[in-house]
Amino acid sequence: MVILVTTNTRFIGKSTSGLAIMGGTFDPVHNGHLRTAVEILDRYGYSTLKLVPCYQPVHKGQPGVSASQRLEMVKLAISGDVRLSVDAREIDREGPSYTVDTLRDIRAEIGPDEPLIMVLGMDSFLSLPTWYDWSTLIEYAHLLIVSRPGWEPDLISELSAFCEKHRAASSHELQCAPSGRIWFETLTPLGISSSMIRSLAHKNESIAYLLPEPVQEYIEQHQLYR
Repeated sequence: MVILVTTNTRFIGKSTSGLAIMGGTFDPVHNGHLRTAVEILDRYGYSTLKLVPCYQPVHKGQPGVSASQRLEMVKLAISGDVRLSVDAREIDREGPSYTVDTLRDIRAEIGPDEPLIMVLGMDSFLSLPTWYDWSTLIEYAHLLIVSRPGWEPDLISELSAFCEKHRAASSHELQCAPSGRIWFETLTPLGISSSMIRSLAHKNESIAYLLPEPVQEYIEQHQLYR
């Protein structure tokens, strides 16, 4: 999933329009994704958040449905919230979805001075050293890491040194420079996963209340994950 966020004046006290990005497959999108998105919006005072599904995940198996179907489900999921929108750049680009390519593209679009923030779940952050060209991500964006309350994972030495070098003293630093800082934010996640939904759908069991109703209807109409 990719999240792009536009800031407003409430959080930082002046007019600054920063963007943030988070990658994933949305296979399918569910209420856990959306709850994280709205908490980020509310906590940081951002005015707009864009979800950007990947075309071909690099560190996971191939999605169970097509890229166009996953994109359509994201569009359906966010249709009722004016603060949320979708960006199809990775799907339009096709091929393996390398985050560094997306960051580089967005940086070229917004210029060298705009804050760019990549939002990552803790599991994705811990796998960062396996990503393509991972150490250069910080050159294009800040990293906002979403973790569970009370979870203090052990970092491998390479990642620990990376954090030590770039960790921000406060979240305000993510809006005072275009890139280069890491910040950890604690959110309480919903106990929902895409794999859970796929498993339930495959067994013809109910997926109600785990994802937006229009997405549930789309999955059932097209017999996805059967």
